[in-house]
Amino acid sequence: MYLALVVACVFALAGCGGGGGEATPSPTPTPVPEASSPASGAAVDAGLGQGQAESTKDVPFMLNTDQPVPPDFEEAYGRDARIVVQFYKLHEDSLSYPQGLDVDRQVNRSIERLSQRYPTIEFFSYEITDPGPIGDDKSLQDDQYGTLAAQLRVGITPFVAMLAPNEDGYFITNLYQGYVPEPVLSQALFDLAAVQVNDNTSDANVQLDQVQTTKEGGGIEYFTVTNRGSKPVNLQNFYLSVLDPEHAEVNPDAPSVTVNSDVEIQPNESVSIGRVPDIVDDEGERVAGTFEGGKDLNLAPGDQIALLDPGGAVASRVTV
Repeated sequence: MYLALVVACVFALAGCGGGGGEATPSPTPTPVPEASSPASGAAVDAGLGQGQAESTKDVPFMLNTDQPVPPDFEEAYGRDARIVVQFYKLHEDSLSYPQGLDVDRQVNRSIERLSQRYPTIEFFSYEITDPGPIGDDKSLQDDQYGTLAAQLRVGITPFVAMLAPNEDGYFITNLYQGYVPEPVLSQALFDLAAVQVNDNTSDANVQLDQVQTTKEGGGIEYFTVTNRGSKPVNLQNFYLSVLDPEHAEVNPDAPSVTVNSDVEIQPNESVSIGRVPDIVDDEGERVAGTFEGGKDLNLAPGDQIALLDPGGAVASRVTV
């Protein structure tokens, strides 16, 4: 009886173990998750700012100009320019990127370096803690963004969005939240610069830093320009024009002043151009050249002025 029981157990073990070894339990199947939708799909369904690293598909974007937005951004948007907008943070808080503020600084430095290579792209950078007035008052400073962050649905910083116009409006072609390597940004900017647009942006990589008005009459005493590019730029026949106050657009019939001197700016240098040759600017330097015209400008605080190249394309803008 005992021997029969042992034999039965041996046959049972052999049947379970497949050759006399220990039985191997069948693994429990792991459910296979459904394929995730692209980041841009998340942006469309759940809104931008959900922490995705990059949009992989063009996402429609329409700027609501009935709400306070930066006037220079609105002007570039209305001109169908290629646009890059960046939000960054300088002070730590509970919403900071997990790797700390170093990523904000790294991405910001990358954008600053890369912006010099792409003069046909308009770059806008904003410190996320300084929105400026976002109520009924629309008098935003150049470094204040109003409701723009909310309209782009900014989540964590650093935040970089690249926008290009097409026949149906604007699209976000690339969106980054959190750290992104400079080579990745460089490739995305290269692709953005290749987008064919009918904008009015100059190839001259210069920046209008300051417009000093006369004490009376609202004319221009002098203005200062910086060459942000890698090649010298001659400002002769560049001109300043007052932008349309309602739409911030260039009006060919608006009063203007034209540089009538041979003024060449070397890379990373700044020069001032004055009403007369003996004017001294804020740096204590005599102006490098003169302009003509501008008697009927009648400038007032808040007016926007554009620096245009000889072909009439906008090189830079500033608010008086």
